[in-house]
Amino acid sequence: MNRVSVLLTTEGTYPYHKGGVSTWCDALTNQLPEIDFHLFAIAANPYLELRYQLPSNIKQLIKVPLWGTEDPVEYSWRFPFSQAFKSKLATTQKVIATQFIPLFERFLTAVLLAESDIEQLGYIVLAIHKYFQRYDYHKTMESKQVWSTFQRLTATDWHPLVNPPTIKLIEQTEAMRLLYRFLIPIHLPVPQTDITHASAAAFCGLPCIIAKLERGTPYLLTEHGVNIREQYLNLNRSISSLFVRQFLYRLMGEIVKLNYHYADQISPVCEYNARWERWWGVPEQKIKVIYNGADPNVFHPTPPVAKERPQVMNMGLIFPLKGQLDLIAAAAIVRDKIPNVEFRFYGRPSDEKYFAQCQELVRTEHLEANINFAGFTSEPWRAYSEADVVAMSSISEGFPYALIEAMLSGATIVSTDVGGVSEALGDTGLLVQAHRPQALAAAILQLLELPASERHKFGQRAYERALKLFTQQKFLDAHLDTYYNLIQQVRTDTNSIKKLVIASLK
Repeated sequence: MNRVSVLLTTEGTYPYHKGGVSTWCDALTNQLPEIDFHLFAIAANPYLELRYQLPSNIKQLIKVPLWGTEDPVEYSWRFPFSQAFKSKLATTQKVIATQFIPLFERFLTAVLLAESDIEQLGYIVLAIHKYFQRYDYHKTMESKQVWSTFQRLTATDWHPLVNPPTIKLIEQTEAMRLLYRFLIPIHLPVPQTDITHASAAAFCGLPCIIAKLERGTPYLLTEHGVNIREQYLNLNRSISSLFVRQFLYRLMGEIVKLNYHYADQISPVCEYNARWERWWGVPEQKIKVIYNGADPNVFHPTPPVAKERPQVMNMGLIFPLKGQLDLIAAAAIVRDKIPNVEFRFYGRPSDEKYFAQCQELVRTEHLEANINFAGFTSEPWRAYSEADVVAMSSISEGFPYALIEAMLSGATIVSTDVGGVSEALGDTGLLVQAHRPQALAAAILQLLELPASERHKFGQRAYERALKLFTQQKFLDAHLDTYYNLIQQVRTDTNSIKKLVIASLK
């Protein structure tokens, strides 16, 4: 049997950043050596270095930087310079006006009104992709014709919160600049594989949609966090212009709809995500939850060690959605009851501004003796096992690896009740509402004040639950079965169509 090939697409994660999605990708590619992967990785800029050693079954790595280039052709594998030069020469004002502008108008209208036929929008994206296989992306998108079209359409009455007369030129410029960057992935050729697999219902799903429409390639979509929800949270924090925010909400909303519509199977990592997908209109038969899983040979309880002070541990990258500011605020409350408590944060800052806010709160609350930003650890299983309490303070989650790893390590856990956390934890730990430092502190104190033998019972139950439900082998078997089933389904459908055509010709 021929080896199966998979186009795995990522966005802002593997293999250039650490985190839960990257852990998932690393396990998938390393532990399925019988599968050949082609990796299409959307990255922030061309200068990012690999954070993972890629296995030999990753046959191709396509790095797609959205930023850090003046012209995407500066960093493109699509063709040699001579061909790139020819495409620029071929991209005349007449070509832009007659071939691209009609497509751009239809695409932009669909995004702004958010009431389009999603099937037709997919074919518009395919047509734009085909245009960029022949003509130059930068020269087209930077043309006066594209800009005037964008200005004209975004100045119409397309959103109840946006008043056209109040829109500023600088806001339209910013929105167009972002659109230019976010659409860069569709100007690249899409490798031909047996199946495509996107790690988010985002722009990284566009190559999968193109392959589906162009070749009939089956498309598997995994949702870790709910991408559209997390984008809403990020945009509210990072973009001040109402016009730009609403434009990006519409753009990202249509991209999500496209992914949901064209995916053959959507596999959220928890039932919580599935509820969002149903709310967005995904048919029940398309949804199949595949839980994340960790390796119990790596993450397992280790013998306790004597400590001079009680320890609360947090594991994860330091950035807003992980809620470390709330945990630091909770630490101040716990410190007032247990003065020698240590809160140890393992993980690098991925948002320097947010990390600075965390450090400032430590100073303001005089927590220097109680907060330890310990950075990266090469032995997370030991860190989980040694902590008296593992505290997770996320504002948004999917089905976090840190939680499964902590459970397999026999940790006593308190967590915010977000995403699929309650599905994973069950009754083996304590749950509190997100953004409630006082409730978080109360739960931590409740666990710290228990006798060690009682506290360890939580960890033992968490270990048994994770071992039963959330191992890496279960996760790998589910994905391997899904790949084969979707490929076989497409082949069966294709053969059925061929037989009908042949029968009709007799």
